[in-house]
Amino acid sequence: MSHPTRTMKTSVLLRRFAPYFKKYTGILLLDLFCASLTTVCELVLPMMVRYITEKGANDLGSLTVSVIFAIGALYLLLRLIDTAANYYMANIGHMMGARIETDMRSDLFSHLQRLSYSFYDNTKIGQIMARITSDLFDITEFAHHCPEEFFIAGLKIVVSFAVLATINLPLTCIIFAVIPVMLLCSTHFNTQMRRAFKDSRHQIGELNAQVEDSLLGVRVVKSFANEEIEEEKFEQGNGDFLDIKRRMYRYMAAFHSTTRLFDGIMYIAVVVTGSLFMINGQITPADLMAYLLYVTTLLTTIRRIVEFTEQFQRGMTGI
Repeated sequence: MSHPTRTMKTSVLLRRFAPYFKKYTGILLLDLFCASLTTVCELVLPMMVRYITEKGANDLGSLTVSVIFAIGALYLLLRLIDTAANYYMANIGHMMGARIETDMRSDLFSHLQRLSYSFYDNTKIGQIMARITSDLFDITEFAHHCPEEFFIAGLKIVVSFAVLATINLPLTCIIFAVIPVMLLCSTHFNTQMRRAFKDSRHQIGELNAQVEDSLLGVRVVKSFANEEIEEEKFEQGNGDFLDIKRRMYRYMAAFHSTTRLFDGIMYIAVVVTGSLFMINGQITPADLMAYLLYVTTLLTTIRRIVEFTEQFQRGMTGI
């Protein structure tokens, strides 16, 4: 199997891709604003639960029906805001990605018109077709979700740390100490996934080129009764693609499994350490409840980033 060209650095690729956002700066900023609204709506719930639990345990008389309905009405309002913001992100935000894909396809096609004959003599048309179709499909999702997901994740981590630190700093430090270790493991598997995605893209281009050559020359193949030879060549390339997929899924499985392991470690840290702090009077039951809810939100955010990492790698490979 021939090997693809070298993998470019992520920073270089992002610098080359970033100008495509310039036309849609307004849409992008509004998309990030909507992302911050959905984040705030999600982070308010643990504080509401903490307030109700604390009042119920220490001052039940102050927890009147009107107070409960007021809290419920506030949360319903936040949910309506969240719904509207999420609709914008899912609709207009995705269209921004589609527009960027369209712009890139136009630029790519224009560039292809200006290339020399020697380029086409040395490049398989199947590879070019893969660049202008399948590679750009992944860029649509990447263009929309990349700024959005990282912005939401950063906001949730910073706000969660600030809130949790005010409740109990030692427990917060213990929880957040796990995150760098998780990121180190993730970085290792991400690198391997990126290489596998790159090889996968190259090989699918090779298969496209092989199918095109075979079908364009089908009369010659049949006249020389070379059908079996063509099938053997295709099976070889198809088998190489399967081997690349096997390697890609192995690293992907290790990536997801490691993340699930760290999820469990963080929950254990909160439950065990938080319970010990509660026994010693360093944290209240209401605070521990809020901790568990915030950690759930934090882990959900990390899982989304983990899931997006696969999409991120596909997008970067496409770029």
